[in-house]
Amino acid sequence: MTRQDDGTPLLAIKNLQTHFATADGLVKAVDGVSFSIRNGATLGVVGESGCGKSVTALSVMRLIERPGRVVGGEILFDGKNLVDLPDDEMREVRGNAISMIFQEPMTSLNPVFTCGSQIAEAISTHGGITGDEAHKRAIEMLTQVGIPDAARRAGEYPHQLSGGMRQRVMIAMALSTNPDLLIADEPTTALDVTIQAQILELMKALRERNRMAIMLITHDLGVIAEMADDVVVMYAGKVVEQSDILTVYEHPHHPYTHGLLASIPRLGEKRERLEVIKGVVPNPLNLPAGCLFRRRCPNAMPICEVAPPLQEIAPGHLSRCWLTPAGDPPSVGEAPGTDAALVAAAALSVEQ
Repeated sequence: MTRQDDGTPLLAIKNLQTHFATADGLVKAVDGVSFSIRNGATLGVVGESGCGKSVTALSVMRLIERPGRVVGGEILFDGKNLVDLPDDEMREVRGNAISMIFQEPMTSLNPVFTCGSQIAEAISTHGGITGDEAHKRAIEMLTQVGIPDAARRAGEYPHQLSGGMRQRVMIAMALSTNPDLLIADEPTTALDVTIQAQILELMKALRERNRMAIMLITHDLGVIAEMADDVVVMYAGKVVEQSDILTVYEHPHHPYTHGLLASIPRLGEKRERLEVIKGVVPNPLNLPAGCLFRRRCPNAMPICEVAPPLQEIAPGHLSRCWLTPAGDPPSVGEAPGTDAALVAAAALSVEQ
């Protein structure tokens, strides 16, 4: 189904907290994440492995497995809070209004059923079409995602297809119910660059054709540049920067975003070695006090021992950093988006 764009977000995540109670301690995989996705737009969610991207997506789909659970926040979709939605109503949303493409199609497709039968099952479950009509619709979807000789391919098993073909089958299955929101979790990670480009072009074309929104999860900033309208940068379970694509690429503010962009190789530029972000992501069982990035940050300051809030440094541009919009250390009363009392309290806490 398609919705009219009245300016309200299609999906609004507010202060989402998803924790895992393990034998070694509590892992705050997603800790206070907030963002929204506009109808028909593509939001890119980027960050290193373990930053909480996939857990955020699985929280939206209500697919978090034990010992994990959503412990706080709201996930508002079409005016409904998915966190509190009864299971039977959530099943109507999942796979129907919201579909998801998982990272590795070989582990998501059932190896003992043909590709066509798996798409037909999704159509029967969510679309109310059964039998020959569902199978015919499955072949149409395989054709739509660019699989040649779709009728024959529909009768083949996942292991008989290449990685790119399997990913197209996953996309066909996800789009078979004409969702309003498609969540794509690292959809091109296991593919070579040629197939990757084809899949990205396919997703862009299908977005325009079906007028759906996309939540694209990746660690590849090149993919984000190609696909996204807006960007959320995550680190250690939190959003550290958020804005539209041009702002983040042309005027990055958070040192972590700077590091990600600096690590991208560029055509025509010779380097002896690629830039890297020194250090490693902190242990989620033993997160440091203050800014979670400060131990790896080239701009670390004493005030970073106090956790910075996610604050607006320019209209529509949010950053979780004490640096001023110009990238300078803050003085009392000059921290972006904060008042003098907050900065003074932070400075006093550091001194003590």
